Amino acid sequence: MGLKAVRGLFPLRTAEHVLGVFKAELDGQREPDLALLSIVLGYLEHLLTVRLRPTSAGSPCTFPEVSLELVEALRCRFESQVLGAVDVGSYAPGGRALVSRVSDVIWNTLNRSYNKDRAHIQSLYSYLTGFETPLNVSGTKLDAFGVAFSVVAACQVLGLSDVHLALSEDHAWLMFGPDGSETTEVTWHGKGNEDKRGQSVDSGVAEKMWLYLNGVCVRCNRSMEVACMVTAINPALDAHTDSQELCLLQQSLLWLLYDRGHLDKYPVALGTLADLEDIERTPGRPEPLVLYQQVCTSCHCLCCEHCECFVGEPSRPNENRISKFMTS
Repeated sequence: MGLKAVRGLFPLRTAEHVLGVFKAELDGQREPDLALLSIVLGYLEHLLTVRLRPTSAGSPCTFPEVSLELVEALRCRFESQVLGAVDVGSYAPGGRALVSRVSDVIWNTLNRSYNKDRAHIQSLYSYLTGFETPLNVSGTKLDAFGVAFSVVAACQVLGLSDVHLALSEDHAWLMFGPDGSETTEVTWHGKGNEDKRGQSVDSGVAEKMWLYLNGVCVRCNRSMEVACMVTAINPALDAHTDSQELCLLQQSLLWLLYDRGHLDKYPVALGTLADLEDIERTPGRPEPLVLYQQVCTSCHCLCCEHCECFVGEPSRPNENRISKFMTS
């Protein structure tokens, strides 16, 4: 939908307010605005993890406020950057050269001196701020998934509605074209793989590389890309502690997506929801074991031989309970 349609919902002061924005975007007549939603989630993740606000002993952490002015400024900055750097009319419609150009715009604006494996750098908030004062950029940061997601969000700004994310367990690339048959690398995987950007993944699939799961991948639409950004939320405060507020928000957003059927073909998102439910049950919702079974059903719909790859490593408390489903 876009920022104009949800302006009246700001400021966001509670998790319910955030859910309201996501509901409006998912249920609107136009496709959800990836940039807007990623900025909101990235800002909240930043405040609840990277820059956790101190509270008095024993007092709960209050939910941070998300102002319209902040989101609007960052959303406009992203749009201006993309529209100013890419002249769509200079490229063949829907061609590889145009998608590669958008990828270059994101890639060339990244700070080269940061740890690309650090946490909390998967959102457009990280890309637009570098984790400094929101309107004072000191260098943009994104992890591998964040780069791929940002390119899709930039393509949406340009009106390229056929460009979408494709995901394996450990990699992300883009698919485009009228039937989604064209593919291109836009991010890295491991050291020295940057030179693959702009290339099709067909050769990797033909070579049966594990990275591409023999061509079987999660093929996203816009709503599933919203599910991707929600699943990518990292609530970790440190190696041993998570932000309870962020976990509960992620859990609520995943149920919102689940109810609309947007997780049916996304096993990792279903698994994340199952893990969250195993920690903190939501009244009236299916048990975690039922969700784990749905994970494997979703995997089998994609391709039976890759069930374990898509499920990934289960959380240790649930290993024995879901092992029978992993091989069913």
